[in-house]
Amino acid sequence: MFLLKDLDKSEYSEYYTPYLSLLDKETALESVLLDSISQTVKLVNSIDKPFSYSYAKGKWSIGQVLQHNLDTERIFAYRALRFIRNDATPLPGFDQDLFVEALADSAFAKAELLSSMQSTRQATIDVFKNATADSLQFRGVASGQFMTARVIPFLIAGHSLHHENIIKERYL
Repeated sequence: MFLLKDLDKSEYSEYYTPYLSLLDKETALESVLLDSISQTVKLVNSIDKPFSYSYAKGKWSIGQVLQHNLDTERIFAYRALRFIRNDATPLPGFDQDLFVEALADSAFAKAELLSSMQSTRQATIDVFKNATADSLQFRGVASGQFMTARVIPFLIAGHSLHHENIIKERYL
């Protein structure tokens, strides 16, 4: 069993440390994605405000924050697939603000977001399902930074938790 505490700092950019620090160091690679989606579904089901709600002018709506997490997971899962397959082609970053701006006129239905979250998470889990211990250690470059495939499930969970904490603190 591979735990978060087993990661070496050379496996990810310092930029991601705040996301990883939100997770228990004993979190296992094998369970982090399942545990994370369970927490996300519980939070989304508890939200009784419209998903178009934003706590201040110019801030993302609840739906935009949740869709941002989905978009980020999809990008990170793609990165993981490339790294697991030992493809060292540098991958570009993405502009999260452009992605969210494209959602400006979107209506966010809770049931649709939940369905998308669950199917996206299952697809992400499937990327890692048959990865070997060796392939999880393959390194790639994304956004100009080296990372291993095995850090990515923890990054997905930590990134989601970061934004879920913001939803709890500022939106609810």
